[in-house]
Amino acid sequence: MVDTEAEQEGPRASHKIRRATVLGGFWDGLEIDFAAGLNCIIGARGTGKTTILELCRYCLGQVQSTDTSRQHQLTKLIKANLDRGTVEVTIETRDGMKYRVARGSSGDPEITDERGSPVEVSLSRGQVFAADFYSQHQIEDIAISPRAQLEVIDQFVADEIAELDPTRRDLLSQLEKNSADIHQLNQAIADREEMLGEIPEIKKRIEALDVGGEQAEDINREVALKGARDQEKRMIKRADETLAGVVDQLETLTRTVRGFDRLVETNEGENSKLFERLHMVLEAAGNDVVGALSSARKFVEDARASVEELDRELGESHTGQEQRYTELLRAHQDAQAQAREGARLQTRLNELLEQRRSIERRRKELNELTKKRGELLDKLSELHDKVFALRQRTAREISTRLQPDIRVSIMQFGERTDYADRLREALKGQGRHYSGLVARIEQNMPPRELVRLAERSAVSELATTLEIRDEQADWLIDRLRAAEDGKLLLDLEALQLEDRPKIELCDGGTYKDASTLSTGQKCTTILPILLLDSDRPLLIDQPEDNLDNAFIYETVVRNIGEVKARRQLIFVTHNPNIPVLGDAEQVFVTESDGQRGRLRASGNVDEVKFEIEKILEGGAEAFLERKRRYGH
Repeated sequence: MVDTEAEQEGPRASHKIRRATVLGGFWDGLEIDFAAGLNCIIGARGTGKTTILELCRYCLGQVQSTDTSRQHQLTKLIKANLDRGTVEVTIETRDGMKYRVARGSSGDPEITDERGSPVEVSLSRGQVFAADFYSQHQIEDIAISPRAQLEVIDQFVADEIAELDPTRRDLLSQLEKNSADIHQLNQAIADREEMLGEIPEIKKRIEALDVGGEQAEDINREVALKGARDQEKRMIKRADETLAGVVDQLETLTRTVRGFDRLVETNEGENSKLFERLHMVLEAAGNDVVGALSSARKFVEDARASVEELDRELGESHTGQEQRYTELLRAHQDAQAQAREGARLQTRLNELLEQRRSIERRRKELNELTKKRGELLDKLSELHDKVFALRQRTAREISTRLQPDIRVSIMQFGERTDYADRLREALKGQGRHYSGLVARIEQNMPPRELVRLAERSAVSELATTLEIRDEQADWLIDRLRAAEDGKLLLDLEALQLEDRPKIELCDGGTYKDASTLSTGQKCTTILPILLLDSDRPLLIDQPEDNLDNAFIYETVVRNIGEVKARRQLIFVTHNPNIPVLGDAEQVFVTESDGQRGRLRASGNVDEVKFEIEKILEGGAEAFLERKRRYGH
């Protein structure tokens, strides 16, 4: 965490990379022990300096999975330099715990404690240990990427954000299922609603039937009763099918539970006794649950037997009632056709009314899901507000530390690229120019507001907000509602807009966005932020790239001196000011014969000063010649 009181607090606990070793490949036999402060790796070009950093990054799994191009580059480098070897990195957490992380050219990292015993520890989310790695030119890339800038800011509050992450992932998972359930219900309702249009017409036709004759009232009553009998059969059938479905579910669950004891295979290893106990625990649990499920199944099957008995009794009643109906029609030949048509229409009406009841049940489910959805979205919004507050606080503290040269701010929900992309995808191919419309929506209307207006078909309100014609707004609503069978609106409503940082450099009294600056100014803007206090080791490949020596001396070296007592720094560098004026605790000198790399020397600045002079200053003669020309 960036903290303006850090200097008063003094050194604090931090993560550290203690050691790296390599077996096989270009760096076969490498053993390198890092200091807690400033470490510099120097050497002629092509001696494998960058590879040391990237091997550490690879071993610790510190490449973001979303950065596919960086991942691809790293994979190629590791494959070329590690071959079938292994890299091992010893880390120390801020809590003082030490772990050894080993990784071959394929597979995941394997983590052990100091004694080599495997431990159940994951480095994937940075909650146990994390380090900040920046490859050559990556600092310049950060200046033009809002997403990368946000990652840099988040690193200063990584622990606080990590505490919120489990809740956020759970909410997103629930929201994803909620979206799928709502979409499925909407489709089911839409499929059934088409048929309901027949109901008014069928009712009219039933009312229009004219049986006629003296027995018209009796015949009409019998036709209505026959329709009621059809409805009674449907209710009995629905009850039986529901109970049968519950029996099937209980049977499936019982089969799963009966397999509890098969989750543990026979184990002949050193821990066989433990797994015997596990087998007994699972077997006992399975037996208990199977017993409970059997009781539940018996209740349901008893209910189903009662339903079957009622169905039999109903059938007997219906037989006599149907006979009465048949005899009445037989006695009045002239009314038979009308009566049978009425019975047919009544049966069809009952089918449609059953569909309508089914839709009403689904609508109740839909209302519950929609209510739950609103709650989930509100919770996600509250969570995002908490993250935004952390980011905003960090931005203020960075600005305070680096003012007046650098200024950082955060716009909540300012990153809307994904939002615009989804809209463009939905509107393309419709024979209209939509780029300007998408830009208006992106700038003026959050996704949830757009969805709200589209669902209400609020044409005028949408047109007024976006300053477009009603005809355009009507077309837009139709397209959004139809896209992906209505699923687009659900996706847009759940779309999580990210915050957008703005990092600026004061140039000639005017603050300029980092993305608009020259290459050197980009690095001048970003590097001081990376060098601020953090409990994560900072590893950079050639931080001096595109920077002039005056800036390196006045800013970079000064920041190194302030932070290295509280943060481990590991730099690959070609600039002598960094190790010498930064008073590096360890300098590692690399060399190579083209096939293998090796450490030629290592030590503090005084112990390897001749190597520094030769490699970074061009040798004693060059150094003295510059002294003669400068006159001091």
